[in-house]
Amino acid sequence: MSTDAQPKAEGRWDQVRAFVRAPLPPSRFHLPLPPFTLEKAIQKVRAVEDAWNSRDPTTASTACTEDTQWRTRGEIFSGHPREGGKELEYRLIKEYWAHTENRIAVRFAYEYHTKEGQWHRAYGNENWEFDAQGVMAICHASINEIAISDADRLYRWPLGRRPDDHPSLSDLGL
Repeated sequence: MSTDAQPKAEGRWDQVRAFVRAPLPPSRFHLPLPPFTLEKAIQKVRAVEDAWNSRDPTTASTACTEDTQWRTRGEIFSGHPREGGKELEYRLIKEYWAHTENRIAVRFAYEYHTKEGQWHRAYGNENWEFDAQGVMAICHASINEIAISDADRLYRWPLGRRPDDHPSLSDLGL
């Protein structure tokens, strides 16, 4: 995509904020389908975020092919996402970064605590590739993590979908 077709940065973030506010029903996590426009890419990012925030392995796995190729943390594997188990009270925000016809790049941050009560915030970037049915076929992730105190937490919404009025990563300065 040429830079001429890209919206100016300040206008792009206004568009991102406007489009991430509309929820998609759980049965539609594979939509929208490629080829992606800016609007469709932003909707897809929110749908993937909602699937992960559901904390339902079945819902999250419907967004991925049976043989999705994963590169995340220290792992490279194929199949559905692996359920970690150590990340309790998980809350995630994803933010659109760029896209092409069947690929989307995002940045993200999530907070969780361990069974010992230690809170963490993980930051990262993901590159996704989707098949023609709008299902993720490839996910490359780069993730860094830090321990935080309860007082440093920024994500305090009830478990589940991030509220529409919750600040984005950019709004939070992350």
